[in-house]
Amino acid sequence: MMAIEKHPELSGLLVVNKPKEMTSFGVVARLRRITGQKKIGHAGTLDPNVEGVLVVALGKATKLIDLLQSRPKTYTGTVTFGYATESQDADGAVVVQRPLTTAIDQSQLNTARADLTGDIIQIPPIYSAVKVNGKRLYEYARAGEKVELPKREATIYRFDQTSPLTWVEGQPYQQMDFLAQVSKGTYIRTLAYDLGQKLGLPATMTALKRTAGSGFTIDQAVLLDDLLAMDYPKILTQVHSLESVLTWPKKLLTQEEIFAVKNGQKIPASSWPQNDVGYYQVYDQDRLLAVYAFDADQNVWRSRYFFAQN
Repeated sequence: MMAIEKHPELSGLLVVNKPKEMTSFGVVARLRRITGQKKIGHAGTLDPNVEGVLVVALGKATKLIDLLQSRPKTYTGTVTFGYATESQDADGAVVVQRPLTTAIDQSQLNTARADLTGDIIQIPPIYSAVKVNGKRLYEYARAGEKVELPKREATIYRFDQTSPLTWVEGQPYQQMDFLAQVSKGTYIRTLAYDLGQKLGLPATMTALKRTAGSGFTIDQAVLLDDLLAMDYPKILTQVHSLESVLTWPKKLLTQEEIFAVKNGQKIPASSWPQNDVGYYQVYDQDRLLAVYAFDADQNVWRSRYFFAQN
């Protein structure tokens, strides 16, 4: 096995255009090898059959993964009406078939999409990585064990139809393309399935691509094969800085405040004015040291993300 080449620690983000037929973990493993980074992780799993934006955090940027995952994600895809699978996508075995004899009514479809916009409750498919009692749902499924499926809250900001309803060639099914902008934790395949349920039809998500996520778009993403072909200096040119994803107000620190921040000390509310968002990214001149969040209960500012060297 080839040894991982050692390089200085990077702190930043790589925006990858993940190919199909590869896990998100597989992408991280390959990037760990070519960058030599020990601290590396991704901000939001993409299933193997899904392509598109996968943001990979390096070094200190791994501290921001929870922040990056909380940002809306945008997908384009296809939903097919007339059959459903156990996984609610094209990879699963078909469990329900109801061939269409007439075309779906467009006005009913519009109403169904509108009903699935906003705050909704989803029940994820049994073939998913959601944990129940410390065990992933797909593990129950593979073992043939029954388990009560959990309910999850999700927010659908947009659920647009982007193509006319069309008949699948040679099949008694109809399909449409869509664009969905959603919150963290949303299952797009479940959204497709639930759309069918609103119409009284089985439905399956038959194609999906993430076009935006964690504050980045597909136009900013680099194909994984292209990244893997780059030498180390070229890879460095593709790394987005920590500062590029922080949107909170900036604050330049005094020497006394720099000492306090480097030691993780609280800052009295009287020292820093409150702002609308309750966060500051704090700097020693042009060097990002940390992000501080306001603690209303104790009326102080606390270190939320710490980036300075000890």
